[in-house]
Amino acid sequence: MGTMAKNDGDLKERLRAACRNRGAVAFGIASVDEADALETIKIGSTVDRWSIKIRSKMPEARSAVIFGLRSVDDADELVVERPEEGDLYPGYFPLTHMRRDVLQILRNQGFRANPLPDLVPLKRIAILAGLGVYGKNSVVLSPKHGLWLRLEGVITDAELPIDKPLNKDLCGKCQRCVKACPAKALKPYVLDSYRCLVGYGGGSLSKEKMSALRKRFEPRLTPNTYVMCRVCQMVCPFTTAERRKNTISPQRSR
Repeated sequence: MGTMAKNDGDLKERLRAACRNRGAVAFGIASVDEADALETIKIGSTVDRWSIKIRSKMPEARSAVIFGLRSVDDADELVVERPEEGDLYPGYFPLTHMRRDVLQILRNQGFRANPLPDLVPLKRIAILAGLGVYGKNSVVLSPKHGLWLRLEGVITDAELPIDKPLNKDLCGKCQRCVKACPAKALKPYVLDSYRCLVGYGGGSLSKEKMSALRKRFEPRLTPNTYVMCRVCQMVCPFTTAERRKNTISPQRSR
């Protein structure tokens, strides 16, 4: 099976349009060669495993297609605890529809395509694809969308035109996110995932301290539904006044 699209630029635009039709605000292509050249990193405290190379799962892969939604309201940051299924993130569901459409287009064109595998460093590949830079809170920082992109990706053997990284310093001397973190989980560009309230894996904070922080910064709407901590994102200068307004405060939660 060939890996060069006859009109690879046209195919890229078809993929971009399909994602936009589902609400994507960010889209980019990264080279798998460049993605797999990145050093491996530890992935999260709850998983406690290391990142993997794309070609360890798909040896013929050439391109990584990355697309993103923008969180515009705290409703996009809800977590629904379902013990029998695992936690659900309703605000992220449109990404699964985008992924399905991208997979279908590529496969209909005769290319192999698969979802981006677990343990592939999605944020770092998104940066390679030009969607933003690495913020001091370890989240992808976009000049247009701030820290509010929610990302997904597909890998394919189609050799698509790649995008260039931004190669900009958007944070400068700002350390608002580092200073504001309620769990003291941040140093510039470094996240201590054992302390972060989002995905907390059981670190140096006591259960009592963690419970108090979550009650304050992760308000519950129902016994099984809460809003993920957004403190480091809210204080960022790239966060708009409109996004700051669309907030569920602890006082308004149950």
